Amino acid sequence: MAPSAARRLLAELNNLVGKRIEVVLVDGRKYSGTLLGFDHPEMNIVLGNVEIGEERIPRIFIMGRVIAEIRAYETTLFDPREFANYVAKKLGLRPDAIKVFQDAGVVVIYNSIRVTANGVEGAGPLVAKVSYVLKEYLEAKRRGEQPH
Repeated sequence: MAPSAARRLLAELNNLVGKRIEVVLVDGRKYSGTLLGFDHPEMNIVLGNVEIGEERIPRIFIMGRVIAEIRAYETTLFDPREFANYVAKKLGLRPDAIKVFQDAGVVVIYNSIRVTANGVEGAGPLVAKVSYVLKEYLEAKRRGEQPH
């Protein structure tokens, strides 16, 4: 696999962490649960709150070599480039203060605040403002609106 294709694959998998997926094994068995993590390049995965028919399992580890398919039923609302433009406009930030790592699904503000679909990390008074703007952005996306 070409390096750029591998990065895109990893970015897509990173976007699925915390979301409900279905894993189909090479023998046809299916597991539905929340993707908690994966490793690369083996593609071993960890699912939480797994449903197998009527059975519920808190955690299951699946070896990458037995995975035939991973089905995602939820899409991510967070688009790093779109959010970077939105937060810059909302908070009046300079464009050079914001770095976008599209493949990783990350926006970094002033090299100290990290924003992903899962939230905001960092310290300082700007963190609360960025958190509010992220919440506003995601709510608009959930309503099917184009954030402005």
